[in-house]
Amino acid sequence: MSKEDPQHECDHLEMPQSVPRGLLRHVIPRLLRSDEMTGADIMQRLNELTDGEWNPGPGTIYPLLSSLEEDGIIEAASTEGRSKTYRLTDEGRRRIDLAIKHRRGAVGEKTRLGPRLWEKLLEPEERLNFHTIGMIHSVESFNTLADSLTKRQRQNLLQHLKEMSAKIASLVDRLNDGAT
Repeated sequence: MSKEDPQHECDHLEMPQSVPRGLLRHVIPRLLRSDEMTGADIMQRLNELTDGEWNPGPGTIYPLLSSLEEDGIIEAASTEGRSKTYRLTDEGRRRIDLAIKHRRGAVGEKTRLGPRLWEKLLEPEERLNFHTIGMIHSVESFNTLADSLTKRQRQNLLQHLKEMSAKIASLVDRLNDGAT
């Protein structure tokens, strides 16, 4: 470690990866729901979906593809040399549908555990930045998603946004009262 570069002295203290263990086992079949892909395609797609923040390597992807294939979730659609293109099996599709139907919030709750724990360890100003960035990201996501929603989904989102808007307005009033 160099005394001249304090950033490198803290590299070992960086926040651990926020992707929960085992999530990739659910992500790969979801990726293969609409497209056939190679392991390299999957790695590239994950990189794109996370803006380069999550890059599981071949040592993670290929053993998992083998395991999913052994479990009958995916199968080889074609093989060219050492490269296999995978697709979701009917059994894999059935299991995805079942997981979505019966465990709606389970994966989402697990993915929130790391950030929730991290947030509790932050100082107030750090927490403020953490949540502000999260809110900005959420609003941008809702904005991007809005045009692809059904009428019922839009109404549901609108109801949630109205409830959040009332809570935000109350907080704004409280902050305005205390700001003087």
